[in-house]
Amino acid sequence: MLKLEKTILHTLNLEEQYSMRVCVIGAGSAGLTTAKHLLEKGIDVEILEKRDGLGGLWYFSKNSTGVSSSTFATSSKTYLQFSDFPFKKDVPHFPHHTIYLQYLKDYAEKYNILPLIKYDREVINLRKNGKEWEITVRHGNETYITTSDAVVVSSGIHHIPLMPEIPDQEKFTGLLTHSGLMKTGDDVKGKRVVVMGIGESGADFAHYLTSYASEVYLALRRGVIVQPRWESEDAVTPVDFDGSRAKAWLPREFLHDFNNGCYPYFPLRKYSAFRTFYTLLGLPVWFAMLPIRFKNAIDYFRSLFDWKMWRALFQPQQRHGPASGIALSKDCAELCKEPPKSAAEAEERYWTLMPLFWWHSGGIYNSQPFTKSADFLKDVANKKIQVMPTVSRYNGGLEVEFEDGSTKEVDAVVMCTGYKSVLPFLENREINNYRELYKHVFMPDDPTMAFVGFARPNIGALPPLAEMQARWIAKVFAGEVKLPSSEEMKQSMAVTTEYLTKLRAGYAKRNYIGATVDYQTYLDELAGYVGCRPSLLKLLGRPKLLFAVLFGPFASYQYRLNGDDVNFEAAEEVAFNLPPYSVDRLFQQFVLFFFMKPLFSLLTILGFKRFRPVF
Repeated sequence: MLKLEKTILHTLNLEEQYSMRVCVIGAGSAGLTTAKHLLEKGIDVEILEKRDGLGGLWYFSKNSTGVSSSTFATSSKTYLQFSDFPFKKDVPHFPHHTIYLQYLKDYAEKYNILPLIKYDREVINLRKNGKEWEITVRHGNETYITTSDAVVVSSGIHHIPLMPEIPDQEKFTGLLTHSGLMKTGDDVKGKRVVVMGIGESGADFAHYLTSYASEVYLALRRGVIVQPRWESEDAVTPVDFDGSRAKAWLPREFLHDFNNGCYPYFPLRKYSAFRTFYTLLGLPVWFAMLPIRFKNAIDYFRSLFDWKMWRALFQPQQRHGPASGIALSKDCAELCKEPPKSAAEAEERYWTLMPLFWWHSGGIYNSQPFTKSADFLKDVANKKIQVMPTVSRYNGGLEVEFEDGSTKEVDAVVMCTGYKSVLPFLENREINNYRELYKHVFMPDDPTMAFVGFARPNIGALPPLAEMQARWIAKVFAGEVKLPSSEEMKQSMAVTTEYLTKLRAGYAKRNYIGATVDYQTYLDELAGYVGCRPSLLKLLGRPKLLFAVLFGPFASYQYRLNGDDVNFEAAEEVAFNLPPYSVDRLFQQFVLFFFMKPLFSLLTILGFKRFRPVF
């Protein structure tokens, strides 16, 4: 171990006996968890935060980007919480931003982070001078320089709103603003509004503004994978609990097939060879379900006589349509020509709109970011929101023109188009995207600079990824884990770049400093470096906990069950207080893990690599 520590300290240009100093830029959730884990390794920490309070984007301020007064979390609290600091039991599953901000304050207080934070400190320059980093800081009207041995950037990029350049924009006489700067709907009360973008901010703002604006148009370039917050209308189990280990092992294309064809309640179910094999392999389970799910089991058995299911074994499969806002807007207009005649019709439209948005996203499930806010679809179903193609130009005055040539007179355009990928304080360094960071964290040529919170999960939530990145960084800085050589890191990055660019062609040209990563596989990969992946075999003596790890949400508590940072008490507090699982979902995922996975593993051994389980 001593030899390994010397190797790491030499790599980091530090003396063995020297107490390492690390500057953390940003006091949001990523910065706080980074500081916590560095402190646990005996490392000196200073946190520089440009706002006058902690919390990052969760800190409400009328003068800067971040949450609005109506912001609620779109990920459930089970995913938002850190692995060894559970939320209190009475916290709602989808907390208001004020509740989550208090959670972060409590976390910082418990782990003695508060004294380390220096507020109103804006980093304006960062450069390496010999073995040290020189950090130029603006504090009020003064500027000073501080030094550190290593730097962790956890500031995110949500600072400078990205306002797309649209032809003749200067001719528009209405309100043109960005969602990050719009704190209340009062600014557009009684007005006609276009909301541009279909990420979570676009979906949330469109829904929110229906209570203020007279007309709301949602303009988009393509569809998106949309998920509701809850599994069912009774609002008991969050839908993100569905992303369990029993399911997440599926290779990407088959995960898509499962989510589009194997849920009985899902409309417009797609036929596929996977669905046919899944149905056959699940027969023993559905026989066992007869006494408790008689109707569902009978429907399942009837599906065996559906000739289309057998034909799917011999037909090529089309998993998605073109990435088109025009086609999607036409389909939505056709479906919602008239107001719904009843609540049942509105509900049917809602569940029909969801796969339409999926289909016109231009990609398969789990190959792109999700929008975990589906309330806007109910507004579309009830004709409170009209889906339009993206805005192509401004025609002067209040008239906007859309990509299909149609026009509307509107009073305001709200851009929900993200933020510029800019870190202006980096001197002579262009960290433009995931191509330049090893595992989206380390600079390959200088591992004394690391980034936390820049890898965006397609599902799940950011805090578990940031925490795992922080645990890895702390072990590296402490000399407990060794990074590959610079050349090996660059080779790994090249492979990742080629794979992600091909996979996410619609997002490949985005100049984003991080990357959209597959939540479960990325988290498990980093956990391997930290040494804290949960061992199912070691949990055989704890059946209730094993059940939660296998079929419950793929959340951070699972990574306190192995390694040198075990915390069974915190893990059990989370696992034993989860809401009840859907019986149907349990049976479906039981088939996946105990019947499909062995088959896929066998096919992989026989040389059919496309069936290789993800983990």
